[in-house]
Amino acid sequence: MIKEEILELLKHSEKDSVFSFIAAYAAEDMRFYEKIKAVLLPGDDEEAECDMDYYRECADDCFDFESHYSGRRRYDYYDFREAAYEAAAALDKMINDATFLTKQGKYANGAAMAMAVAEVIPRNAEEVDDSDGELSDAFDSAIELLCNIVNNKDASASVKKEIYNWSKKEAFEPVYSDYCFDEIKTVYKLCCELLGDADEVLADIDKQINEAKSEYHKCKAVLWKIRFMQSKNMNVENVIRKHLDLNDVRKIKFQQLLNAKEYDKALRIAEQGIEIAKQQYPGCVSDWQKAIFDIYLAKEDTANLLPMAENLFLNAGWGNRREEYYNALKTYTPPANWPDTMERLLKAAEKSSFDNFSAHIMQENKLWPRLFAYCKQGGIHAIEKYEADLKPYFEKEMLEIYRDYVEKKALITDSHAYNEVARILKRMRTFTGGNEIVNQLLYKYRVGYKRRKNMIEALKRV
Repeated sequence: MIKEEILELLKHSEKDSVFSFIAAYAAEDMRFYEKIKAVLLPGDDEEAECDMDYYRECADDCFDFESHYSGRRRYDYYDFREAAYEAAAALDKMINDATFLTKQGKYANGAAMAMAVAEVIPRNAEEVDDSDGELSDAFDSAIELLCNIVNNKDASASVKKEIYNWSKKEAFEPVYSDYCFDEIKTVYKLCCELLGDADEVLADIDKQINEAKSEYHKCKAVLWKIRFMQSKNMNVENVIRKHLDLNDVRKIKFQQLLNAKEYDKALRIAEQGIEIAKQQYPGCVSDWQKAIFDIYLAKEDTANLLPMAENLFLNAGWGNRREEYYNALKTYTPPANWPDTMERLLKAAEKSSFDNFSAHIMQENKLWPRLFAYCKQGGIHAIEKYEADLKPYFEKEMLEIYRDYVEKKALITDSHAYNEVARILKRMRTFTGGNEIVNQLLYKYRVGYKRRKNMIEALKRV
């Protein structure tokens, strides 16, 4: 009778009120708390099995268009992006539940849920538009949870073995790489390092190397083999030597020789790297040129260092080690030759688009007329950046440049342009004669553009 009354009472109670009561009562009564845990949580984790079929079905249901997402249809077509959001939200709840279970020590069920989520997402990738990466985030969360379980010393060996066996089967299924879910290999590699038999793992990697469908995949497999062997304190020299035709493997050998100060051998490796790159990896030629620069710098071989540093400086692109090449030139160029070297660097800079480092060189050497001309090439923001240095010499010219800029911006009808007008006008007030010009322009704009409310509002800040 009492049981029936309680059931009837619960049926007509608000869920939040029931939850609050249970939480408060459990906090006060430890026996009630333990009873709740025993009823609601899965059984002993050591004895539990990963019920993959059940959790796989739950994850699949997240992509059940008809039964779960009745609002999916929009004007007789499916909103595939909205589908991705809804599926990701449901899968995120599964991951949150799995995370909760692992915190309670229920690693088997938590792992099963995470594996199911990771397994189902790529197999449903074609059903949705995941342009915003919601499903990718859910997939990454599942993989991260599995890695955490494998790393957790409290998780049982049997649970970790389940994850290992699953990841070994799944990691090389084409569906993962086809839809850019390659993070699956992260958990597999972790399992190999912590749980796998070395000979068995190396045999698997060799199979991947031999069956690789591209140089890229072959290189990734070889690099993994090297890292795995190093983690097991195994000698990797034969592997490196065998695969020196792969650019990233050659880089490893080069760094070994450079660290050992075997410069002549390192130079040969780099020079051969250039020849291989010309045929197979054109974009990597400059990397090997930079590697040769590092050798010359380490040896202080100025005869070879200076022409290479100048060539790399002129062709390195913005910010790509240019400061390092410049400093090498400045350090090792004889003082008598430095003005000619700097002139070549600056002439080349002036023929191309503006870059801050070339402007910095002019600033460093107090080449004010040259810097002003170069900043005019770079536009208003370049002039602003070096205003403090240039203002004592070119105040009148700079004021005119700012005025021209403001007049052009004032013709544009958008909030960004209005804010730019106000910002530069405020800056102009700091110049000799600037107040008079600014006041003239303010009057002109307030009268001529009085209907532009946003502009008038912006001008109040001047």
